[in-house]
Amino acid sequence: PNASIPSLSITPARVPARIGWLALWVVLTALAGFGVVKHGYLDGGAIEAIVLTVAAVGFFILPDLTFLVGIGESTEHGHLPVRTVPYYNALHRLWPPLVLTVVIGVVFAPLSLGTLAVFVGGLSWMAHVVLDRATGFGLRNPDGSLW
Repeated sequence: PNASIPSLSITPARVPARIGWLALWVVLTALAGFGVVKHGYLDGGAIEAIVLTVAAVGFFILPDLTFLVGIGESTEHGHLPVRTVPYYNALHRLWPPLVLTVVIGVVFAPLSLGTLAVFVGGLSWMAHVVLDRATGFGLRNPDGSLW
């Protein structure tokens, strides 16, 4: 069934890169989780816990919400709908959440609840992107196929 998605095959040359992406995913997930637990559940109240949890989960699923753009467009197996590709690629790059997280962490320190939520969200967004890379999903060509 995955024959139409060749980049999902794990070749020996891809193993170190996948392991690296997986290690980065563990670090980012741990950092986001630490932020939620420390500032939400341990040092915060119910509101802080809810806001940070929703931010972490919401930003983690945010990149895949781009699939909604392609609802109703028929595609070849293993391809994204063509109109989805620019949105998918924009939200599946590492730079936007990295810049967001660094700017929030540096410019707005010490962080209020709102900026902390965006900071934790940025870590979760990066975790999503690197988990995709670890599992073989990357950016898409204009026709919706994997690069």
